[in-house]
Amino acid sequence: MTRTPPHPPLLTQRQLRRLEMLPDDYKVVGARDGIPIVESPTGQTLRLQPTGRLAATALIKRVESHLHDRQG
Repeated sequence: MTRTPPHPPLLTQRQLRRLEMLPDDYKVVGARDGIPIVESPTGQTLRLQPTGRLAATALIKRVESHLHDRQG
């Protein structure tokens, strides 16, 4: 039996509006659990919450880095 891959989560209207309003020097670098990850011009990674609010991801990045170090 072949499973169909799940559809990616849809962005909320607030997320879409916020992405449109971001300055050109911000870039989307990925997604985590359906939440877009944005990088600021200073290199800070931010999660774009469903409300359209940007939230720092430093703690998440540190945990992922630690897990990567333990696996490698």
